Parts: sequence; structure tokens; C-alpha cells
Amino acid sequence: MLVVWLGRALAVPGAGFGFTGPELYPIDQGIGLLRVADVDGDGLQDLVLANNTRARIVVMYNRTGQPAWTNRLAVDRVREPNALPPDARFEIRSIASEKRISALEVSDLNGDGRPDLVYFGEPRELVVQYNEGGRRWSVPETWSLSDVPFSPNVLAVADLDGDGRTDVLVVGESQIHWFRQTGSGRLTRADPIPLGQPAYSLQVLDVDGDHRQDLLLVNWESPDPFRVRFQRADGGLGPELYFRFPALRAYWADRAGAEGPACLVAIGQASGRALLARFESVPPERKGPFAQGQFEVFPLPRTDKVRRGVAWADVDGDGSVDLVASDPDQGHLLVGWADGQGEVAMLRRFPSLMGVTEIVVADWDGDGRPEVFLLSPDEKAVGMTRIRDRDTVPFPTFLPIRGRPLGMALDRPGPDQPPVLAVVVEEEGRRSVTLLRAQGDPVRIPLSESFKGQLTGMVWHDADGDGPGDLILLASYERIKVLRQRGRDEFEELDVPPPGGVLENPWLARTDLDGDGRPELLLAQRNLVRSVRLQQAPAGSGSDSSWSFQVLEQINAASRDSRLVAATALTVGESVPALFLLDATTRALQLLVRQTNGVWEVVDTLGLPRADYFRLQVLSGPGAGPVRLGLIGLATAAQLRLGGPVWALRELDQYETPVRNGYLRDVVAGDLDQDGHKEWVLLETARHYVDIVRWEGDRLVPGDRWPVFEERSYQRAGAQRMEPREACVADVTGDGRNDLILVVHDRVLVYPQEPPAAQSAGESGSVSSTGRRHSGYTDSGN
Repeated sequence: MLVVWLGRALAVPGAGFGFTGPELYPIDQGIGLLRVADVDGDGLQDLVLANNTRARIVVMYNRTGQPAWTNRLAVDRVREPNALPPDARFEIRSIASEKRISALEVSDLNGDGRPDLVYFGEPRELVVQYNEGGRRWSVPETWSLSDVPFSPNVLAVADLDGDGRTDVLVVGESQIHWFRQTGSGRLTRADPIPLGQPAYSLQVLDVDGDHRQDLLLVNWESPDPFRVRFQRADGGLGPELYFRFPALRAYWADRAGAEGPACLVAIGQASGRALLARFESVPPERKGPFAQGQFEVFPLPRTDKVRRGVAWADVDGDGSVDLVASDPDQGHLLVGWADGQGEVAMLRRFPSLMGVTEIVVADWDGDGRPEVFLLSPDEKAVGMTRIRDRDTVPFPTFLPIRGRPLGMALDRPGPDQPPVLAVVVEEEGRRSVTLLRAQGDPVRIPLSESFKGQLTGMVWHDADGDGPGDLILLASYERIKVLRQRGRDEFEELDVPPPGGVLENPWLARTDLDGDGRPELLLAQRNLVRSVRLQQAPAGSGSDSSWSFQVLEQINAASRDSRLVAATALTVGESVPALFLLDATTRALQLLVRQTNGVWEVVDTLGLPRADYFRLQVLSGPGAGPVRLGLIGLATAAQLRLGGPVWALRELDQYETPVRNGYLRDVVAGDLDQDGHKEWVLLETARHYVDIVRWEGDRLVPGDRWPVFEERSYQRAGAQRMEPREACVADVTGDGRNDLILVVHDRVLVYPQEPPAAQSAGESGSVSSTGRRHSGYTDSGN
């Protein structure tokens, strides 16, 4: 195969930029991960890249304006026939890495003003080498990260917490490893940042234009591939916000100018076109009597358990609904405090019980402040703690129970009774219920020996409408067990068949359907829910049981294929404007309104980016902050605002390369005309073109394009590599104008920029691009 390198020497009419060159720097076939930084502090931009052919990091020291230098690397290696010697602008040196590097960044990681090296590779370790000056590097410092994929997009360096120091972020399987830079200039491992779903690319940039660094995550396999966590004023991260977008093969997110939200250009997976989009805050979409506001996802640490404790509740008595969850595998209680507008802070960790599967929050002792109850089958304990400030959460106090706790419920069992914590426990194969009050001794109520199913739900509810509260227990493939209250601590044990038959995973909900202030009991049957009341069968009715559930009304989902997993009604004053049903099949909230004939009818659906939740509740209503719905799942909790602005990713324009049979594979951005606004550099790999597109308003306008090289080969086209495979925009000539640098085959190509004839002498400073690549492909040869 013969490769002919094509030169470039013209200014683009009307574009404000032109290039000469290219300058060629042959190195090795396995080079990639091109980065730009002033490594030696001489004021000139150097190039850094990985050389996986020789397990090295290559540093190309910029010698612009200095005497000519003989490239010993090129002299020592055997030159192929017709091979050109390297140009003299860069002195090529290398550092042994002893790794196959997949991700590389260059940044000041100890606050001494010199850029350091951080990279990830096989064996799966994060490595940091500090720049000691004089082209000397420290002994590598390593951290083992076995869950990190081998990808060029998993590593980022940025000030993520707003403290003015650069941190290191590495994407793992279910979390982001966060290495924070301390005031003493070292990296320390901070609490990991959980992921709501897998992420295969990580970028840190100011998305919303508030001059704080935000977190942008990408999952190529999701219909909502982009997720953003905005940095808040206190340095913490907000919830994950999901953005729907067409399937893509590559993208570049950047700020087109100094102000406003970020934009991105993505290469469509199917069409191959460049899609221009911008992050925007838009009004909510009307949904029945409400508006679908922002859906906010709060990722929880990964667990191998099938259950974990999660609750939306006011844990400190300040009137705001907070988020509290367990990390059952590590024995932590996670608390995210909310303000009056429902803004939930980052979850903080506190020591707690192992294996917590349920959390209940309520005022147990009547002092006006809530208690937090934690149920741990692993530790055979129920603990109680009080959260009085946001700096400390006391370790739970153990409550007097005997046996292994399976479930709990807390409420007032009667109008004149204090709150009672009911706990189902199992001891030596027998189950019972223990009643615990803040004052007094525990009361034990034995259950029948036949009650063996896995407990799935437990609630206090006046099932028969006689005033005192009854205890209702749900279990897999079991009849509904009702402990019907006949007096203080006196209960009648009933096994009542559910309408429609027993289920594998039964669930219930208590919600006010008629606005009378008293909740109804809802029982689910796949694609419908029924409001029921416990009643005794008349004497002589011939029924197998003297007690049964009377169906008061039935509420059907929108489709026969629906699988309902949660329900709640939003009560305003004396009316009930809406009932929400969570459908796991369609990943949507179905919004129902009662018609004049009394029948509930689906009037709209609220699509959600995910629906792996099993509980739904109203967090607030008018007069108590913004209206929100809280959702609880195993991997995440979430809240849906029923109003307020929504962040969206709005498509502005599309661009199809004029290159015949062209294949756009990647994109980077950089300011090529020094006007403060960036251009987009598209890499076309079928015909090996560079295609530069300018930004004009909300449109992508063709700028210039040229072939990097021509191939004359008798090989099959399928054997050709996708070249050029990397690019970046930076000023490497020191003239204040950004140049174009490419990685092609075994070499680095530099296209120095010439001042256009029409350009005035007074030029603004250049804004460079670091050349970070974000795509769904691993670099060829790396």
C-alpha cells in the first residue's frame, strides 16, 4: 500500500483561517490519546500521547524558535523505504509506562503549576506521575481500579467541587472513582459517586453557563444517552438529569462562546450526519391538570441485596422532605437533606447497621421530632436514631426484639393511642409480631405456623372502617393476613383471599381517592388496582371465610400489557385532581382523572427515562413548596416535579459532509479564527478527510475540507484503518493562532495556521481544545 501525504497551503475565503503543512512526526503505529500542555514551562504548548506499541508515554517538547535539534528517536530506528524524516519543531522523548494505556490526561494535580501525567491501563490501575521540573518525573503512584473498562473516555481531570483544585475522575462499572486534590497537593480517594445506570464516557464542563464545572455522562446503549449532574453553589452535585437523543457514534460537548449553556455536535449512528444541539431550560409540558417538570434521579451505591431501605421523609423536623437510604453492603446510612424548594444535597455517609432493608421515619415518642428506624435481618436487629443536626448521625440504638426481623410498620393504631412500631420477627421457624411503644414493654403477638411466605408489604390501616387501625401483611403466594384490632393490644388473626387471587409479589397502597382525608386501601392485580374494604360475610352465606375484601371501585390502566408497580393520589383541598399509576412496562406514569360518572380515566402519560421503582408518594403540595412525586427503587430514588422549568437538549441543525461516500467518525472543537467562538472539526475516515464546519447562529455552515492522504492499495477496502483517528486544536507555533494537530497511522501531523490575507493585525488570544475524544469506539491500535 502506498500512502501519499497531501500538503495544505491556503486560506479559507471568509472563514478567517488557513493552514500550511503538514509537519510530519513519525513515532509508532500504536500511538494515540493526544493531549496538549506546556509540560516544561517554557511558554510553548507541548504534545503528550501514549505509545502502546512500546509501553511508553511520548512527550513532544516544543522547540519553536530554538536551534535545530536532531531527532535521536528517528535516527535510531530503521527507516522504511520512501519514509520521510520528522520535522524539527518538536523534540520527541518518552517515559516508560509498562502499561497498555487506554486513557490519558495531563493537568496540574498537586498545585505546583506544572502539568502532571495521569493515566489508566492494563493492569487495571490509575497511575499518576508528578512533574518535578527539568523534564524529570516522580515515581508512579498507583491505585487499583478493577471495575473500570478499558476505554479512552473513562478519565477526566477537573475541579468538580469548586475548591479551585483539579481532581481526577474515573468511570467504573457502577460508580465514579473520585480522587480529590487536597490543600497539601496530594490526591486522596473520596467517596465514590454512584451511577444511576452505566456510563461509558465522562466529561466535565460548564453545561448550564453558571461558570461551575458540571458532570456529563454518556451511555451509548440508552435511548437517553446523555446525563448531567450540575454543580451547585456549595460544590456538591445535583441529581442526574436524563436527556433523550438519537443514537450516536461520537460526540463533542463544548461551549461555543463565553456565555450561555453548552452545545454539542454528535455524529448520528444511523444517518452519519453531524447533529448540532444545545442544552436549554424550557417551560414544562402540560399533562392534564399538571405540568411535567424536571425528573431528578438520585443514584444509590450498588448493592447485591434484593432489598434496601430507602425513604422520602423529613428526618430532622425542619419541614422539608429529605432522602434517606441504606448502603446495606457497607453498613452506611446515606442522608440527603432538602431545602424548602425540594433541592436535595449530595448524599452523605454515616456509620450504621449492615444489611438494612427497611427504613421508617416518624415521631415515635411524641416530642415533635422524628425518629429514624432501621431494620436489619443480617444483624437480627431493629435500630433507632435521631438526627438533630447535619454534621453527625448517632449510631442506632437497638430496640428489644427477639428473632430475625422481616418487616415493620409505624403508625397510630387508634385515635387515642400513641404511635406503635410493629415488627414481624421470625424465631426458630415461627413468626410473630412485636409491638413497640416509646413507653412501656414490648407486646408479642404469635402468628399461625402456616405463615411462611416472603413478606412484601406491611401497613397499619383501618381495613374494616370501625375506627381502630388493623395490621395488614402481604406475602408471596399467601392470602392477605389481617390482624384485626378488637382492643388495645388485642388482635384477631384473619387470612383473607385477595380479589383476583394470590400473587408472587403483591403490593398495596394507601391513598385518599375521594378527598375526605381518610386513605383508601388499594390492592393491585397486574394492570389494575382495586379500592377495597374488609367486611364480614353474612351468616349462612356459605363462604369459606367469614371475612373478605369488598371491591369498592376498580381502576384500570391504559393497556392490557401494563404492569402496575405503584400508585398514589394527589389531594388538593377537598378534591382529588389526579391519580398516578406507575407502569413498569411502558416506563411511564399514567395520569388518571375521575370523570363525572365516577370512573377513573387515563387522560395522559408522563414518560420517564427509567421505571425500576416500586413505591410512589406525594412529597409536597400547594402551600408546602413545589408539588413533587417521590419514587423509590433498589438502585435509585427519584423525584418528579409537577411544574417548573425543565432542562432539555434541543436539536438545532444537521450537517451532511459533501465528501462523496464519506463516513464521519469523530468530532472536536476549537477556535480557529480567534473570534471567541469555536469551529467544529469533523474527521471523515472513508476518504480520509478533515471537514471543518463553522458555527453561525444556530446553524452548521461548511468551512473547508481536504484529504489528509491518499491510498493506492490492492488490499480490500475492509482492511483499511479508520484514519485520521484523532485531532486537537491548539497553538503550537506560538503565534497566537490555533493550529490543527492530527494522529494518522504511525505519526503526528501538525498543520500550522497562516493568518488570512483579509485578517487584521489585531487578533484576540487563542482558545485551544484539548483534543479529548468522545466516541463509542476504542482507538485503533491502542
